[in-house]
Amino acid sequence: MLFIEYDVDAEGAIEVVALINAVEEDGADPEGEAWLAWRRTHDDGGLGCALVPATDLAAMEATEEPEELRAIVERVILADRATKEQVPQ
Repeated sequence: MLFIEYDVDAEGAIEVVALINAVEEDGADPEGEAWLAWRRTHDDGGLGCALVPATDLAAMEATEEPEELRAIVERVILADRATKEQVPQ
């Protein structure tokens, strides 16, 4: 599983921190659950990371265009933020 780790500053600007391949070297934990559980122990409670959906991951791997890759990463992060910033009803 691929995760995008990012920070959001007080003005709402988003900065990509890292792309994380969360699968264990021996193939254990193919869904990255152990890494995600560890990530949730950080200051932001894991809010600054987004799972890259399989279709977006395939598109990222298939492109050699920096602008297309940037657009995919941006779309994943913005979708993640929209979900996490929703006010519970």
